[in-house]
Amino acid sequence: MLVKKQVTPEGVTKALYSSSNICASIFDSIVSELTIIFNHGGQYKYTGVGLTDYTRFELAESQGSILNTHIKKHATSKLENFDTTGLLAEILTLSELNDSSTIESTTNDLLETMNSIIGSYIKNGNITAVNLKGLKNNIDKYESKLTQK
Repeated sequence: MLVKKQVTPEGVTKALYSSSNICASIFDSIVSELTIIFNHGGQYKYTGVGLTDYTRFELAESQGSILNTHIKKHATSKLENFDTTGLLAEILTLSELNDSSTIESTTNDLLETMNSIIGSYIKNGNITAVNLKGLKNNIDKYESKLTQK
């Protein structure tokens, strides 16, 4: 879920997301490049991404779903890992201020994480500790929301 967006005069859109896997994106509309920064620090650049696919990604309830269905079809390159500590802290602060975390969005986050793990397993044949940690965090959030009802 989008929590912050900034558009520069040069046509570059920087966005932060409250997501189980994706924390930020940078979209350059002039050269049609989308860089996605994952919570674990991985960073990938997708080339040839049009405005329609980017808008779909930005506005989605689940960025991970759109990444898998619309963005991964584009040419990609892995970039140097990124220290996400500051971004994740800012996202947490923004999320707490907005506190729009309903049981529905918590459920969607949990399902997005499970879908991502399944997709990763199908593609790579393994499940990483990072995947499991994200899943555990989302299960904890989900259980917490259930007890608040």
